[in-house]
Amino acid sequence: MMRKTNEYLDANTSVWTAIPISSSYKADLASLLDLIRTSADSKEVSQMFVSPSVTKLKNQVAERMDILDDVLEAYAEDTGNKALLEAASNSKADYLRLPGEEFENMTRNIIDLLEENVDNMSDYGMTKDQIEDAKLLFCAYQDEKGRPRFYEIAARSDAKDLNDFLFKGKNVMTRLDNVMKRFRKSNTDFYLGYLSARTIQDPSSVAI
Repeated sequence: MMRKTNEYLDANTSVWTAIPISSSYKADLASLLDLIRTSADSKEVSQMFVSPSVTKLKNQVAERMDILDDVLEAYAEDTGNKALLEAASNSKADYLRLPGEEFENMTRNIIDLLEENVDNMSDYGMTKDQIEDAKLLFCAYQDEKGRPRFYEIAARSDAKDLNDFLFKGKNVMTRLDNVMKRFRKSNTDFYLGYLSARTIQDPSSVAI
C-alpha cells in the first residue's frame, strides 16, 4: 500500500506538488520506505519489499528531474541567469538518453543547483521537501544499480521494527489522504488512481 502509493505519486508529481504541504508528507513517506529498504534491523519487513526495476526507477527519476528542471529554468529565465538557464534546459528525454554514470552526474548536478537556489524559488513553488524527495528517488535508483549513493539523507522517522513502520506509515498515509481529498472534484482521475494505489490488494503485503 505505502509502496504503491509512493510509486503512484512519483508518476504524477506535476499534480500533487501544486499543494506545498503535500511535498512534506510525500517526502516523509519516501523516507520511511527508504528506511524499510535499507535498515539492517528490519529484515522481516525488507524481505516483503520489492523495489521497482532499474529501468522503471530511471524513468521515474527522469520524469521528476524534468519537472524540477522546468522550475529552475523559469527562475533562471526571470533572473537573467544565462549559465543557470543553460544548465536547467533539460527534458525527460535528455536524461533518458544518457548512459548510467552520465545520467547520475547530470541528476546530481541539477539537484545541487536546486539546493543552491531553493531559498529564492519559493514563489515558483519549489521547496526543500521536493528536493529531498527527488534525492530519495535517485538513491533508490543507485541502490538498485549497486552504485554508492551520492547523498547521505537523514531519516525522517525513528521507526525500527515492523510495528513502528506500520504505525508511522499509517500516520503519514492519513495526512496524505486528507490532502488528496482536494482532488476529488478538481482532478477525479488522479484521485481515483490514488485511492486504487492506496488500497491493500494483497493481505500478505502487511500494508507496505
